[in-house]
Amino acid sequence: MAASPKRVYWDACAWIALIQDEKIPLATGGSEHRGALCRAVVDQGGKNKVEIFTSAFCLIEVCKTREIKADYDTDKLAAFFENDYIVVVNIDRHTGEHGRALMLAGYSKLKPADASHLAAALVSNVDEMHTFDVRLLALDGKLDKLDGTKLKICKPSEGGPALPLLEIAVLEEG
Repeated sequence: MAASPKRVYWDACAWIALIQDEKIPLATGGSEHRGALCRAVVDQGGKNKVEIFTSAFCLIEVCKTREIKADYDTDKLAAFFENDYIVVVNIDRHTGEHGRALMLAGYSKLKPADASHLAAALVSNVDEMHTFDVRLLALDGKLDKLDGTKLKICKPSEGGPALPLLEIAVLEEG
């Protein structure tokens, strides 16, 4: 019997890192190649080893930067989110109430978008949430999912060959 795929949740900064192939300079020298970290997870999704959960809000939020609006074919970007290993989570009343409770509890001075992503991850009972947001990373192991276990919040893991986002969309279509 095949193992169930790992279930991860991505907030908008993970998608943006993938789309823009981000490389961020580190204060200690060198850089963090965030785009490669994310592409490794996407590659695992294409092999049915990972399901990437994301909120419907991310479909909007990933277009917030000028670079994405100017540089990417919107049809290819939209088609990418149609991959079988991507699960779009609705922000319904139940999820919204979880997000509101997180904000009222004062966790890391959350912004509404961050609370929405956290709530969607908690309600979806994912194995882990991937982000590069330091405020969210600080909440690792502190929040209960619906199943009663703690949510692991971490950066995407390295590993596996990388393909640019729009090449992946084309491969999936062909």
